[in-house]
Amino acid sequence: MKKTALALLPFVSLALPVQAEEAPSYPNISGELTLELQNDWTYDADDEDAEINDLYPTITLGTKLAFTKEFSVNLEATLEPVEDATDDRAFEDLGAFVNILTVNYDTDLFSVYAGKFTPNFGIAWDATPGLYGTDFNEDYELVEMIGLGGSINFSAGGDHSLSASTFFADTTFFSDSVGKSRGPLDEDDGGPANTESLESFAVALDGGFTALEGFRYHLGFSSLKDGEDGNEDQRGYVAGLEYGFNIMEELTATPLFEYAYFDNNGGTDGDTAQYATAALGFEYGSWSASASYQRRDTETGSTDHDDFILALTVGYSFENGIGLSGGWRHAEEEDVDSSGLGLLLEYAIEF
Repeated sequence: MKKTALALLPFVSLALPVQAEEAPSYPNISGELTLELQNDWTYDADDEDAEINDLYPTITLGTKLAFTKEFSVNLEATLEPVEDATDDRAFEDLGAFVNILTVNYDTDLFSVYAGKFTPNFGIAWDATPGLYGTDFNEDYELVEMIGLGGSINFSAGGDHSLSASTFFADTTFFSDSVGKSRGPLDEDDGGPANTESLESFAVALDGGFTALEGFRYHLGFSSLKDGEDGNEDQRGYVAGLEYGFNIMEELTATPLFEYAYFDNNGGTDGDTAQYATAALGFEYGSWSASASYQRRDTETGSTDHDDFILALTVGYSFENGIGLSGGWRHAEEEDVDSSGLGLLLEYAIEF
């Protein structure tokens, strides 16, 4: 499942046909409402208690209120289960929360923003195709941070963007959810970047090259200040590549690879974590298919875990905009094997 951080994604240059359009009037509001219904069934597991069926919706509303061409307010809110399933469930544990709320000033040359956002670090948590392509790499998505940041766009054999932000974990009432409460985050809860001060930061370089249409790269570094339960700052390094190209007129292939390494993982001196994601997606007309492999190796004290997820997905988009996908997943997590099937129904409304 893919997510979108409105107005905060890396700079991407699109070649569009030139056509006459009316100049937009301000203020104006635009956005997208995404409706998803997913069923995950773990049909086989070493731990029989993990053999469960989970049916749940995910509703995401992203809006942009533009006061001028450059100045806007951006909101993204989500309704989804806010607790992991421990038994069979259907439409349970649903909570609604705000994950992005920013004030932006965007030009062709630079952008600045402030508020609650997802700092730019990694692309696999957003770009990996398939129902289960982001299960591990979402671990290092820097969600729900409060702070400020910006980017500078430049050309050098292609389009590139250098971004930076400083932030801390949201501990305001926005860290709670309506419906099923996930509990507001408190500084006493600890965790990297949970400091209520601008002591954590991320920098990234994104771009592509004119001579290699469809290619993009991402290089990132993050430093998260240790919280009250930690003793060292967590440092993260990430490199990602994605390349979409045509095999034939209607058949497109998109390989993706990303590697991320974390020193003092979780804010604990000496603990480490490594993540590797490899995926290959295909699109043919209204059909799509993908395969992905995620690897997570962690060292915590004297305990090592080498986990992996192998996943396959096939999907079809109907002319009315409804998408239907089915997927298979096999995983090993903390020496426990499991296999599951999934079904996703989705529909997006733009306005």
